[in-house]
Amino acid sequence: MKIAIISDIHANFPALEETLKSIQENDVDVIYCLGDLVGYNIWPNAVISEIKKHKIPTIAGNHDVKAVELHKKKSFETSSSIAYQMIAKENVDFLETLPANIKLEFNNMNMILVHGSPYSNTEYLHEDREERDIINMHEDTKANIIVCGHTHIPYHRVIKNQNNSFYHVINAGSVGKPKDRNPKSCYALITIDKNANGYDKDDVKVKFIRVKYDIQKVTEAILNSDLPEVYASMLKRAY
Repeated sequence: MKIAIISDIHANFPALEETLKSIQENDVDVIYCLGDLVGYNIWPNAVISEIKKHKIPTIAGNHDVKAVELHKKKSFETSSSIAYQMIAKENVDFLETLPANIKLEFNNMNMILVHGSPYSNTEYLHEDREERDIINMHEDTKANIIVCGHTHIPYHRVIKNQNNSFYHVINAGSVGKPKDRNPKSCYALITIDKNANGYDKDDVKVKFIRVKYDIQKVTEAILNSDLPEVYASMLKRAY
């Protein structure tokens, strides 16, 4: 089973467009999205339309939740809130339908997809998190594999538990706003062995694919909008 995971697109349609082309070239079985479709850029409606068009199962990121809340309150008082104000009503309605997580089973392996952590879409699950915390999350969710986003920094961490099986935590990185000093779009390609049982470290293989897109076009679009100019430099420097 070959699974593509995208996350943290943040209204960067050119990045999403090139990323989906790359995914198609990798002949995956299924695509999932970990949320944060909106915020920081000028194409939230195009991004949401593309997610809908490809029927990509998607969970709610913290920025998606924030967008819904701002529209309900009609509160757009800061320059950063403009990124949410431009979202069409039907797309706000779509964001409101997104679930907090998705639970899956592939080849006898249980997987949970979350935005931040299994407990909160605003919790950062960094690679150096205490091992006991990670084990607790796996035990609480009964998942062999936790796939997350939110930090915008990709990693694959493997922990051997007391039953001599392995827990995997995979951060998919960010399609539209990387923070690992590499400005190229990032997505995770997860391959689960057809005979996977959790007792082999290599049951789950992860490859992080970096995709080039026209960053100059995107940064110029930000600078020509009413969004904060710092968003453009954040994209170029990937922080």
